[in-house]
Amino acid sequence: MTQTILTLAVAYAFVVALALLVLLQSRFPLILRAGLTVMTVALIFLTYRGIGEIRGLPSDSAPPERFRLYWAQVDEPDKVSGDPGTIFLWIRELDEEHYPVGQPRAHKLPYSEELAALVMEAQREIAKGEDIAGEVEDAEDEDTAEELAQETQSETGGNSARIGQRVVDFDFGALEFGPAPAPVTPDKAE
Repeated sequence: MTQTILTLAVAYAFVVALALLVLLQSRFPLILRAGLTVMTVALIFLTYRGIGEIRGLPSDSAPPERFRLYWAQVDEPDKVSGDPGTIFLWIRELDEEHYPVGQPRAHKLPYSEELAALVMEAQREIAKGEDIAGEVEDAEDEDTAEELAQETQSETGGNSARIGQRVVDFDFGALEFGPAPAPVTPDKAE
């Protein structure tokens, strides 16, 4: 998803630069100005089509602190193709009183055996008809940006991350699944 967003950002920057060029350099031949105008109009349609591709793609950000799990998909690593594996969660954020907030959203997480085991167990409970909630415990001490950058470099083997690729970095050991608590309702006043 981030690759698509970066592509669209570059496309918009190109449109702005092109519009400025045409406005500031109006001594270009008519054929060149007409060609630039046609390219700009074509880019608008390509951008519109690209935005349509963004909708529905899973978020690569960390899941919210509290959420209800609707379903998950575990794609295990494939040594033949070099795919590191991915875990997809379809979730909806819960507020402090356990009421749903916003719309359900798909989240894309990097594969780990520990997380895969947690997710598979939660899926078994959902298949039995249970409502399952997840909670990500807060980290006790926050690292500085420099420590996080060094940790990310050591985990990815240096600068092997490609542009547009985002790494979700939170402690999956702090993620717990359990029965979804009932929403807190106010007391009835008599």
